[in-house]
Parts: sequence; C-alpha cells; structure tokens
Amino acid sequence: MTRSRIGPLALEAPLGGPNSHIYRAIHVQQRSQVAVRVFPMPMGMTPESKQEFAANLEKIKTLKHPGVVRCYGGGFDAKDAYLVYELVEGESLDHALERRERLPWETVLDYGLQLCEALQRAHEAGWIHGRIRPDKVLLTLGGEVAKLNEIWQGPAATHPPRPEDLAYQSPEQVEGKGKLEVACDLYSLGATLYHALTGRPPFAGANAGMVRQAILVQDVEPVAAQVFDCPVWLSAIVEQLMHKDPLKRPYSATATSLALREAQKRATSGVAVVQHAVSGFSPLQMNVDKDEAEKILGRKKKKKRSKRDEEYDDSPAMLERPLVLVGILLFIVATIGYFLMPLSEKTLRYRAELFLAQEDVGSLNEARDRYLIPLIERFPESESATWAEERLIEIEMVNAEQKMQSNRRFGREPSSEGERKFVEANRFEQFGDRVTALDKYKAIVSLLKNEEKERPFVNLARRQIEKIESSPPDADELRRFLQEKLNEADKKYGSGDLLSAKQIWEGIVSLYNGNKEMLSLVERAQGRLEKLKE
Repeated sequence: MTRSRIGPLALEAPLGGPNSHIYRAIHVQQRSQVAVRVFPMPMGMTPESKQEFAANLEKIKTLKHPGVVRCYGGGFDAKDAYLVYELVEGESLDHALERRERLPWETVLDYGLQLCEALQRAHEAGWIHGRIRPDKVLLTLGGEVAKLNEIWQGPAATHPPRPEDLAYQSPEQVEGKGKLEVACDLYSLGATLYHALTGRPPFAGANAGMVRQAILVQDVEPVAAQVFDCPVWLSAIVEQLMHKDPLKRPYSATATSLALREAQKRATSGVAVVQHAVSGFSPLQMNVDKDEAEKILGRKKKKKRSKRDEEYDDSPAMLERPLVLVGILLFIVATIGYFLMPLSEKTLRYRAELFLAQEDVGSLNEARDRYLIPLIERFPESESATWAEERLIEIEMVNAEQKMQSNRRFGREPSSEGERKFVEANRFEQFGDRVTALDKYKAIVSLLKNEEKERPFVNLARRQIEKIESSPPDADELRRFLQEKLNEADKKYGSGDLLSAKQIWEGIVSLYNGNKEMLSLVERAQGRLEKLKE
C-alpha cells in the first residue's frame, strides 16, 4: 500500500514515475511544498551510524548555491529514513534527453558552465558527489537553469548499481580503487555532457560486467566525430574530462569552467584546430603535431642556434639567476594573496549591483547567495548591510511571485497560508474591487506579520496596500463598482454576448456571496444566472 505520510510531511505523487522513491510533499504545519526522498534504513544501523547520518545532515543543510538543489533536512520514521529537498519545478536532464534525444551544443556548454560552478562550491565544502549522471541534473521550467541534485543521498545503497548508471562512472570508481576524489566527479560530468551532446551514454553493455569492461578498456568515440556541428574545442574538453588517467583530467571544476569559457570564445571566433596547435591554448589537450600545424599555416620554423652562438653565450639562463627567482616567488605569493583576500564591502556591493541590474530571477538569486548574504554577515553594522537587507526582501518577493505563477500555471494549490490569502486578495484586485482587496491585504499583514516563513507574502501585501492607498477608495466605491459591473453584464447580455455576461455574474456571486452589505446586488446577479438556466 502506498504510504501517505512520513515525519511531518504529507506525501503526494511520486516524482519521476510510479516506482520512484522521491515524492512531491507538503509540510503539514508550514504548508510549504518540498521534494522528499524516502529510503529504507540499512539493516543493523548502529547508534554511531545514526549519529553520523545526523552530522552529515547538519553539514549538507549548510550547502547553499543556486546550482545545487538545497537539502533542508531529514530524519527517521519507523523503518525508513528520508531527506527533504527544495522542490524544483521542471524536469531532469535524462527526461529532457528522452524527449529530444540530444541537445544543441550551445545549451550543453551553458549547462556545463553552471554545473562546474555548483560542483566547485560542493568540492570547496568538502563534498564529492560520486553519482553525477543525467538523472541527477534538474532543469528548471524553460530549461534555463541546471541544478545538481543529491550531493549527498544518505546511507550508501546496498544494491548493485544498474548498467545504465555505471556508464557515467570513472575507471577508478568501477574498479573500486581508493576513495572518491574530485577527478571522479569531473569524469562523470564529462560523461553526462557527452550523453547530452551525442544522445547516448559514452559506454553501454548488456550487463554491469560488460559496461565495466568497456569503461576500463575502450576509448570513447569523440563527440565531434558524431555531431558535426559540435565545436572541436568542446569535444576536446569532454575527452579530457573522460581521460582514463585521473591525473590527466582538469585539476578542478574551476579549471574546467575556464576551459569551457575559452572553448566558447574560440568557437565563436572561428579559430581552427591547426591554429590552436601553435597557439599554446592551455586548458585543452589536443593530439595535433605542432610542427605539422606550422607547415599548414605557412609559418617558418625557428632556426636552431649554432654551436658557435652557444659557445659565445656563456651568461647564465635568466631563470637560473637568484634575484629573478626571488622576484618570481614574491610575485606568485602576492598574486595568491590577492586572489585569496576576502572581498571588501565596496566590492561585494558593486558585484551584487551588477547581478541585480540583470533583473532575471537567476541573477537575483546569484546576487543573494554570492554577495548580499556575505555582505550582511561580514559588515553587519554598515550602511551597505542595510541596503543588502532591503535587496534580500525584494528578491524574496520576486521568488514568491514566481512560485505563485508556477502553481497557478500547473493548477496546484497554494503551498502556504500566506500564498493562499494573497492569491485570494489579488483575485479581488484583478476583478477591480480595490475595497475588498485592500481589506484582505491588510488582514494578511495583521495575521501573518510574525510568521517568518510568510514574510515574502506579507511584504507583497504591504506593497499592494501602498499602491491602493496612493489613491484610496471611498466608502461607497464597492457598491458603485458592483453596480457598474452588473450594468456591464446586462449590456453584454442584451447584445448577445451571453458568455461574458455569465462570467461577470458568476464572479460577483463567488466573490461576494457572504457580504451582507452587498446582498441585494449578489441576489440580482443570482437572479440573472437563474434566468439563463430557463
């Protein structure tokens, strides 16, 4: 029998199919929508292992980044454990690939850059994902933002991995050599990008053993050999990410991001492979002979120095001089110190303003996480901190409005009491009744002002109150408004527009049925509706 409750959560439909262990859920008390992953507790789980689970849970809750699906917490319930995640409206990358087979290289490159940033943040916090593959990448509505899901998924699974999941693991993972490292995640990222570009996993087999053997022995077929419009630069990065030797993969997610950006720049500028071979483009490794490339480009090889020249040149090499070495060392130390130095208050605010000016939701949230929150934490008494707090309130309101629009678009119930009340008040305002809308907005502020989780809707209500009160309605405005609506409906009825007339009458009845002061007008609308039924 399908369970309907776990901990404080009411479970709704499974996310990802009827056999999925991830559910859409509602927190019963907070009335907020989340995603919850339910999994059986391993047999013989000791008190120590439960403490380790709880410690990891507290640690993962602190991992915050726009490109990482947020984990809010979790716990134990009877025989099961569960983890609660941010609910991402959209689809997973594997579902997108099922629909479209493969994605344009520009889209894959954009996702790669986003995932590199998310992965770097996770690695800096001490997390190794270990299972990056298309079903662990969530795409928001419209497919503009890619988020890395399940950085930590609780106790390790005891069942053997499926062949289709093994296809994205690094050679050292399938061999079980050592612990998970950054290089493992980079390989899996490359395998995921490979699938998105080509429409198929890098390796396949009838069973897990065949997939393992393919990963260890076979060379991956270059993307550019299969997808002719894919820039060779992007294909080369994917190959480098999937190198069987971990030491020959990029050093970090940041290094991969730099290579992707350089590849993007080279692809748009039309730089050819042979030009790359002689240019020293460092982020990529490409098997092209430099001498041969110089011949193709018509460049002359440099002449070798004669023995006579070498005999006369008895001065020490520049880099062997002690003063030069000391100077270089000081420069390196100064450079590292500069980049490791925390950003100043002024810089944090300036960079936040750059993101805020872009006005899209993704940039606003990026400004919040990377600059506004650190600004408040590090300079709490400053004028900039006050400014940052005001921007955070505005961003909360924008996210709340986006969430309401999404719920309305998909026919879902409001996810909290504040959202429900705001939607109700806004319905009156959209109908044209500013009097009732104003009363309901004020009720939201009065009832929910001390509820922290309802703060975005309280602030939205305050905004609407200020807007309406800038030209306040008088006491008789509602009656005049409804009278005008009824007259409008009568005219539409008289001209034969029965549908529009009916919509107005039904709106009046549904919105004002309990308003005793407007009873006569409601009864008039009800009478018109009854007449339509005759």
